[in-house]
Amino acid sequence: MVVLGSTMNIWYINPYAGGPGVGRYWRSFYLANAWQAQGHDVEIITPGYHHLMDDDSGKAGGQVLEGVSYNFVPAPKYKGNGLGRFLSMLCFGFFLFFFLLRLGLKKRPDLVLYSSAHPFGYPAAYLCAKLFRSKILFEVRDIWPLSLVEIAGFNKFHPVVLVLSLIERFAYYSADAVISLLPGAKQHMVSRGMKPGKFRYVPNGFSLNDINASVESQGASLLDDLMGFKSQGDFLFFYAGALGEPNAMHLFLDALHFFEIPEGVSVKFIIVGKGEQSAELNARCRKLGYDFVLFYPQVDKAEIQQALRVVDVGFFVMHDLPIYRFGVSLNKLYDYMAAGIPVIASYNAFNDPIKEAGCGMSVVPGQPEQLAHTFQEMLLLDGTVLREMGAKGRLFLEANFEYTSLARRILEN
Repeated sequence: MVVLGSTMNIWYINPYAGGPGVGRYWRSFYLANAWQAQGHDVEIITPGYHHLMDDDSGKAGGQVLEGVSYNFVPAPKYKGNGLGRFLSMLCFGFFLFFFLLRLGLKKRPDLVLYSSAHPFGYPAAYLCAKLFRSKILFEVRDIWPLSLVEIAGFNKFHPVVLVLSLIERFAYYSADAVISLLPGAKQHMVSRGMKPGKFRYVPNGFSLNDINASVESQGASLLDDLMGFKSQGDFLFFYAGALGEPNAMHLFLDALHFFEIPEGVSVKFIIVGKGEQSAELNARCRKLGYDFVLFYPQVDKAEIQQALRVVDVGFFVMHDLPIYRFGVSLNKLYDYMAAGIPVIASYNAFNDPIKEAGCGMSVVPGQPEQLAHTFQEMLLLDGTVLREMGAKGRLFLEANFEYTSLARRILEN
């Protein structure tokens, strides 16, 4: 479909794009950076505001951030996960067409990639791709509207679900290729109208250059505390990510009811992030006397990477939901593995990267006693075993998930 060796002008449209000074999900930035290194021109197009941005004040206009061009589409601000967010999605889809039209009149795209954190903007991306005689790819991070039905509890006959179903089918049918972050999604997509040959599995990944870079931290509080904890002999479990209902961190607190700290061992659980459940989770810990669980606000990616060099084990938990039968592709997991630390997880999905890599321990959700036991088991492992476990994760990533190779895979015929 695409001649890999040719120089192209690529538009990467992502409703929740992150990057340096933008937000925590950096896939768009890393892929753009890799494509530019391969000789292509890349424009990232994203709303001027979304809830995953580092700064709630939002962005406007065009900016070049560490060599990557960002274009911010006007979008209303919102709070929470209600009507305001839905209206912001609709506004993005509406204004996107006119924004792309102006952008394309300056320099037409050769390839348009629409990343479906939500698909409302895909029709606009498709129309502009046809106007400018460009190829179009549809990238699927979350399967909409199935995620709304199986996670958010929407009725499958809800008007929003029906509209999204039409967009989903149209996207699978009309795109030149469908990029899936989920390894088990092909059958579902084919059942919705995609030709089997269009499917490409390209998961989240990590940037080797970014991990190896030495970066000055802009906020010392978290790192100073971590260094202090280590100097006094604490074993540090670490979570970095969102703190909302989909992240299931209340299930982690359920497990702490069964968690017993072995005699002579000092432990801390470090939670870094923001979300609508942050205050509730913190208050619950204080009420239950979990003084070994500490919460920190979201920090930039550079500081997270430095923190991961200090802590002992990364962890995360997930709900046991049918939607995960298509697989998972978690940034936080790859961050832990890239740092060379072991991982504890509670999840049940089509794929199990932790088991494949041999870099940690995973348990089935809904078993708080087993999760607590797993934390205790990891505590008692020899330091050499922990380092070997973490090293396996890093090697697994380098072999399968480096963004330079993932970027090439997206553009392959």
